[in-house]
Amino acid sequence: MMTHLMSDTLTLFMFTVPRLLAAMSVMPFLSKSFFGGTLIRNGVVLSLSLFLFPIVDEGYKPETMAPFMYALIILKEVIIGFCLGWLAALPFWALEAVGFFIDNQRGSTMASAMNPLTGSQASPVGILFVQTFTTLFFLGGNFLTLMGAIYASYHAWPIFSFFPRIELSAAGFFFAQLDYFMSIVVLFAAPLIACMFLAEFGLGLVSRFAPQLNVFFLSMPIKSLVCMVMLTFYVGVLMRIFDERYLRTFDLFKQLNVLWGS
Repeated sequence: MMTHLMSDTLTLFMFTVPRLLAAMSVMPFLSKSFFGGTLIRNGVVLSLSLFLFPIVDEGYKPETMAPFMYALIILKEVIIGFCLGWLAALPFWALEAVGFFIDNQRGSTMASAMNPLTGSQASPVGILFVQTFTTLFFLGGNFLTLMGAIYASYHAWPIFSFFPRIELSAAGFFFAQLDYFMSIVVLFAAPLIACMFLAEFGLGLVSRFAPQLNVFFLSMPIKSLVCMVMLTFYVGVLMRIFDERYLRTFDLFKQLNVLWGS
């Protein structure tokens, strides 16, 4: 009896983990490069999965499940988790892209370094934005709100009784998020890019009326100075805007719920 109970418990736990693990794998603040491997991240996911037992235990009926259903359900859970994690990670990727646009304009993309949160090459300003927003993400309670939304997905989309309805409208939904991603990248990078363009335009005028002065070797230092001065005022505003816009992510979960036919 005890062996049978333990087997059912481990099997149920096996179904609980994939959605949460897939979601966390996409999010930059739980990447394996940040923790130096997958062991710590997987431990965090396993710990967070323990709270889901009261939710997922209700619909578990092993006697009615064929063997191939196990693999099908796990695959479905991984897809759902990846979609949730992708939506939750978009603001972080957008901030990194904003920083890259700014650094590209000031001519410092050669100074790219490894971003420990994403495990990829990123520009200095992009790393600054992502790390600052990650700090505010945890201090402001957004991580708890995100976990609450993921936990609620187990109630809205039960493991054993829900299979997403795949339609073209769902593809349009994800393409719309990519369009929104590019629009906010251009929108929030534009103020600093415009300021640096004006500085470079001024240098062009100086070079035009005083060609004997070689001012273009000052281009990058001057644009960097303008960028740093503007960032002093802009970082706080940008972080507050993205913190407020992150709440939009949870509305996207609700839209996905409708598209999938829950």
